[in-house]
Amino acid sequence: MRSPGQESRRIVVVEREGEPRGYATFRRTLDWQVTGPGGTVHVGEVVALDAAAARALWGVLLDLDLMSGTEPFLLPVDDPVTQLLVNPRAAGARTVDNVWVRLVDVPAALAGRRYQTDVDVTLAVTDARLPANDGVWRLQAGAFGDATCEPAQVPPSNADLALDVRELGAAYLGGTSLAALAAAGLVEELTPGTLAAASAAFGWPVAPGCGWVF
Repeated sequence: MRSPGQESRRIVVVEREGEPRGYATFRRTLDWQVTGPGGTVHVGEVVALDAAAARALWGVLLDLDLMSGTEPFLLPVDDPVTQLLVNPRAAGARTVDNVWVRLVDVPAALAGRRYQTDVDVTLAVTDARLPANDGVWRLQAGAFGDATCEPAQVPPSNADLALDVRELGAAYLGGTSLAALAAAGLVEELTPGTLAAASAAFGWPVAPGCGWVF
């Protein structure tokens, strides 16, 4: 249900030469104070295929008539609007949880994603709940190419890195680095020099994000 003064959901579409390049959904809540307009733009989805489309969409959402504030629903931490703002501090951004990862099949999960750089690393993984994940796995992949992950016939003490499945899940989407987890004592480098290479490989050009609540 809409609150009093709130209009129906609207959509704005950006096109180039007749082809859609992005869209955003939003509602406006109309309000008027003695000091002037106090309306709020409630933003839902914002999807853009390129920088120009993102700039055009946010240009509309942040400059609607008689509105004094814009409230996005959920945005990734590296959304283009974070770089477009003249005064980011004034935005009052806050970080919330909306993406959770629990690997239930470690070899399939690691083989199913892509990596930023070439990687050949053995991981000693512990998993107290799913014994099938517990063991040493050899991950091999080319940069942004196919990957394989197979059991490694070495004892955990001879692996390159040692970590729990919890930390592996944290690093899986590239938003948390293995190096940062190691600095907190949550990932152990057993073979010198392998942490930096694996951390770079597990990274990703964009931050993970989910625009839905489920």
